Amino acid sequence: MAAYKALLTVDLSGTSPAQKAVFQESLKMETWQILGQMEASWRCSWNDTEYDTAVNAIKADVNKAALAAGLQRYPYAFQLGTNIVKSF
Repeated sequence: MAAYKALLTVDLSGTSPAQKAVFQESLKMETWQILGQMEASWRCSWNDTEYDTAVNAIKADVNKAALAAGLQRYPYAFQLGTNIVKSF
């Protein structure tokens, strides 16, 4: 097992400000943090977990946030590794 760090980017263009706020609050409740000033980029980490477990957690967190916000379309991409996610 390892400590994994994730970088998540979500395209919320076309959503209302209210939907975006609900989506973001849901991710925050799952311990995601907005990356710097980039409100479409997030980071999160897990200690002592398997890679597939972290992947499933990412998918579940994004799907949960989208469901809470009432989003039908929410393209996203993530990268998962053991290095720290940094912003400048």
